[in-house]
Amino acid sequence: MAAPGPDSDDTVRLRPVPKRRAKWGAARLGGVAAALVLAAGGVAWSLLPAPPPAIPIDTETEAQIDATQPCAIKVSRLAQDGDIVVIDFPSLTTQGLMLDRVAALVEKAHLPRDRVLDDVALNQAIYNCGDTIESYYYGHDYKAADLRRFFDLAETDGVTLNKDELWLKTLLKQLGWLAPGANGAIITLPAAVAPITPEMRAVILHHEISHGAFYTIPAYARYAADFWQSLTPRDRADFTGFLGRQGYDTNNTNLMLNETQAYLIFTRDPLFFNAAVVGMTKSQVDALRAGYIANLPVAWLRPMANAALPVGTVAGAVCPVP
Repeated sequence: MAAPGPDSDDTVRLRPVPKRRAKWGAARLGGVAAALVLAAGGVAWSLLPAPPPAIPIDTETEAQIDATQPCAIKVSRLAQDGDIVVIDFPSLTTQGLMLDRVAALVEKAHLPRDRVLDDVALNQAIYNCGDTIESYYYGHDYKAADLRRFFDLAETDGVTLNKDELWLKTLLKQLGWLAPGANGAIITLPAAVAPITPEMRAVILHHEISHGAFYTIPAYARYAADFWQSLTPRDRADFTGFLGRQGYDTNNTNLMLNETQAYLIFTRDPLFFNAAVVGMTKSQVDALRAGYIANLPVAWLRPMANAALPVGTVAGAVCPVP
């Protein structure tokens, strides 16, 4: 409240006030004014939108994640490595809407690495390779640095992102992974909803966990790189040819060796990988696997590497109709 002006009621001014009392009165009026300002500020502050609630994040083992049939997006840290975060999707569609544009930037063949595709260009890229939003990838994996670069480029390029991509950005902010130097990896899998069977879901998760370890454990990344260099030029060419037919960017050596370890060691399902697709015999593939596993430097990966084909343990859930 402002002090009275010269045209206001002068009753108080005509009444003499002792100097000490006047000083006290001014201080009191100032305090009242300050309190009112603070109160008004509090009202204004209360009208601001509340920050969004934190995204719940569990900690689960591979078996626990595999046994889940999500009806909504579910996020978990992998129990063996908390820097690996698993996003479990209720459908291939939701997964594709969130991550297909990232895939186009990071690792899909014949696409730019220095800019993010807008909706028209992304849809054309998916169509050109004979895929759909759902089939562009059945599982995704990205290190924190690549995700940060994706969002930085999208902002620089002025690309409008969809709500699912913005949800991912919120998650990354919560994890602290949009900061330079952050160590972490996102891996994803879809629910066991047609065309994904429970067995396929289990295999996808097994495969993607190995990518997460590659991104978060430098010793494992070096081991996979050394293995790649130990292969004969013919073997490297055979794996590269297989991966090229899957739509991966064969000019990216790091991608080639990362996918090779994931398919060769952690993907035992012949639907996804078998000796014939790399022009080898089963005994040749078995020998490569045995040599790789023998000196594997990450203890918790060894039982996974030796595991037989994972068996899906969850049937399709009956989710409420939105």
